[in-house]
Amino acid sequence: MGGARHNVVMSPSMIKSVLTIRGVTTAPLVQHISKKILGERGVFEKLNPSDHHVFVHNIPNQFMHEPSLSQTSTAAANFIQREAPNLVTFSAAPIDQMMWERPADVTVIEGKGQLCEVDFFKLIRHFVGTVTTTTLFGQAILETFPTLLQDVWSVDDQFATLSMGPPRHLTPGISAAYIARDRLLDALAIFHQALLLWDEGNDLGMEFRDLRDLEDVSEPIKNRVRKAKDLGLSPQDSAPAHLALLWAMNGNSPNIVFYHLLRLYANPTLLGEIRKEIAPFVKVSRPTREETGFPILEAPRLSIDVDGLCSSSELLKASFYETLRLDSAGLSFRQLTADLTLTETEEEATKAGRSTPQNYSLKNGELVIVPHGVVHNDPMQYSNPNQFDPLRFIKTDPSTGQKRAKYETLTPFGGGMPACKGRAFAEKKILALSAAIVSLWEISPADAKELKIPGHKISSAAFLPKNDIRVRISPRYPA
Repeated sequence: MGGARHNVVMSPSMIKSVLTIRGVTTAPLVQHISKKILGERGVFEKLNPSDHHVFVHNIPNQFMHEPSLSQTSTAAANFIQREAPNLVTFSAAPIDQMMWERPADVTVIEGKGQLCEVDFFKLIRHFVGTVTTTTLFGQAILETFPTLLQDVWSVDDQFATLSMGPPRHLTPGISAAYIARDRLLDALAIFHQALLLWDEGNDLGMEFRDLRDLEDVSEPIKNRVRKAKDLGLSPQDSAPAHLALLWAMNGNSPNIVFYHLLRLYANPTLLGEIRKEIAPFVKVSRPTREETGFPILEAPRLSIDVDGLCSSSELLKASFYETLRLDSAGLSFRQLTADLTLTETEEEATKAGRSTPQNYSLKNGELVIVPHGVVHNDPMQYSNPNQFDPLRFIKTDPSTGQKRAKYETLTPFGGGMPACKGRAFAEKKILALSAAIVSLWEISPADAKELKIPGHKISSAAFLPKNDIRVRISPRYPA
């Protein structure tokens, strides 16, 4: 196909080999995405291999390691603690709402206390996007460019189509996506230039007026801007690399949080068990009017022990893994740079009805594709694959008898060097977000007896919902 042989790998053991061996490259696919979707103009291809590796891989990898992992996780937790109690404000006027409420068509239900109806996906998408973007790029970028997240969504909604390089005016959606990408590249070039000026202690210009505006930008982003300067890359040259990270961090997490929360609220028994499990690590309090001395009751106060939550909340983690299995379907592409022989295990051969393991010989230059979503729904790997069953990921350690949530054959983030650079941060952030929201809020369907899980619309990895879902939200700690 397309002048090349494509090999689709479905065996977990062979997938592990393909994703971790060194005799492969992802350069053709990365270059294609960079040009067709992110607007890159071939600048990075001209870098020498060492500089390219540092800029594209080493610096983003800082998000996976200390001290950056703790710094970004702490920043995200602080934002969630501060703003999750304001997920909805029960304000009817958009001017009084939080920025993530405004796109969600909030309707306050009069005479019912604190109760409102919202478009749930829009609300969660913008809230999670705000958490992620402010954690990595600082708070000022959304204040300076208020359409930034909506532009990211416009690009992500058309990701599959954009990858084919259609004309700009093929459809209204494609035209809007190209316009949104142009705005994003302009905004990120301005952000890059301002960060250079900030690093030198100079005036930031018109868009970012105060040096303090950029103090909360994460260190890996600052380091990448410094590296770009060392390499002689202009802000315009560097903007597609910033867009790649901005899109990668915002294209999948909101979708997963949306489906994760829906699946929890749709199962009251599971929701109750998880609330009990996370209670030691997610504390909610609400001071009385007498304690504060104010006539208006304050919003609840939230405190999250992220490390404790992530290390001890096994059912919460298992439900997150099961959501990844059901609601994401990424693809991994590799091109071989040497001949390769893959061999399935005896167990896999037995499951497939073969008496001996099968060998497969792949040649230099051939393409290898791993369809993670297909593997994640393979009945040979997961019994009753269409069923939401977090317990399938709970395993007992034979030496200690302790129950732990384990990934096993799940590969939602890919693998090897090209794997998602923010996967460790993303897991901590998603667990903290889901734990905070289920601790603070009650959610029920607006016009049905039970919450229905929307069907899937293809995206880059985590599925988009085919339709939004209207829900009613009320606080668990009412006035």
